[in-house]
Amino acid sequence: MVKKLIYICCFAICFTFLITSLSLSSKEKKRIEILLDQLAYSPSSSNAGLIRREIWSLWLEGYIDKTNKSKIDEALDLFNAGKLEKAKIAFSEIIELDPDYVEGWNKRATVKFLLGDFYGSLKDIEEVLKRQPRHFGAISGSGLIHIHNSDFLEAYKSYKRLTEIDPQNEDGKRFLPMLESKIYGKSL
Repeated sequence: MVKKLIYICCFAICFTFLITSLSLSSKEKKRIEILLDQLAYSPSSSNAGLIRREIWSLWLEGYIDKTNKSKIDEALDLFNAGKLEKAKIAFSEIIELDPDYVEGWNKRATVKFLLGDFYGSLKDIEEVLKRQPRHFGAISGSGLIHIHNSDFLEAYKSYKRLTEIDPQNEDGKRFLPMLESKIYGKSL
């Protein structure tokens, strides 16, 4: 009887922890969507910058299993130290553990870009955008890759989308006129 009670209590604790984790994740997702809506109508670059920083923070902390934090910190340390091959492996392991962790895909896409694996980076960006269609960092990254590949029309589409999500974004402001000139022959 005591053993059965212990099992029931353990189950209840685990179930409560799971529900709490999921509801926090749901709250974070809703908060991100609200912030992305605000970003689209931000009145100034400084205000947009504050919103972007909060969104990045939520994306970075957006993993379900909180025990992954040390793995993510380690992967970020490798990335920041320029140990890109090791960082790519670390982010791949994180993605394996939590395939819905958007920022794992995005960071690995960035690492692949820096390593010159543009095709692999675009594939990871596709995974990011499946999970978060308004991920302005991934959209901007895809634009850079398309510019590098001289696919100016796709780059234009990326930066046009970026400015719909984040009108104050400096990358969009910088690249759209140049891309319009390349595509449509307009002089700057």
